[in-house]
Amino acid sequence: MKSFRLIVLTAAFLVMALSVFIFRGALAHFFGNLRISFSGAADGNFSYENYQSLKTQNEFLTQNCPTGENSRQLVVAGKYHAKEARIFSDYPFNNYSAVLIDLGSDDGMKAGMPVLVSEGVLLGKVTGVKRTQSEVETIFDPSWRSAVAFGEARSKALLVGGPAPYLDLIPKTAFSNIGDPVFNLAKDFPINLLLGKIISWEAGENDVWARAKVEPPASFENLGKVLVVTDFP
Repeated sequence: MKSFRLIVLTAAFLVMALSVFIFRGALAHFFGNLRISFSGAADGNFSYENYQSLKTQNEFLTQNCPTGENSRQLVVAGKYHAKEARIFSDYPFNNYSAVLIDLGSDDGMKAGMPVLVSEGVLLGKVTGVKRTQSEVETIFDPSWRSAVAFGEARSKALLVGGPAPYLDLIPKTAFSNIGDPVFNLAKDFPINLLLGKIISWEAGENDVWARAKVEPPASFENLGKVLVVTDFP
């Protein structure tokens, strides 16, 4: 009798162990939801419906977002396509007047392609292309010149590049506030890309034109990736 009960208990244990092994995913999901429910009951700000909505969105993105090299193809401003590129570093000697990226002719890179810090923010343009690498001239290059607009009145000026970019040839009648954004007007790049904001104003009484210092919208010291617009204009 004892041996029979031992056999039954052993068989029951094996069935339970096998069930746990086979259905471990469903069990983990069940206990995970149970834990979240108890946590939510203790948190007055917790919303289970919001949690389920976020979970559904996450699952959709996981299933539908591209991976690998395809993930480097992005849409910019709903109008242009761009490829994500990584920046090679010359630390500690890089002055950011030119940077080298890890996309080249094999990836469709061509001279003149606009390069963005992020969607809507201009960094420079591709100037040289090799098979797997490309050189990018940035707004920190002293030779950079491009037409821009600033402020609510969209007054025109010339952006002069360098370690400290500034606006030149500003009509003295133009009005600007500190903090006014500076936008691209040059035909070489998508219009209205952000270039920075005005941080100081310089105009002497006898000067024909005024100047304004510009602060770029991002710190480039830790910049590791950029976007190269591949179908402009």
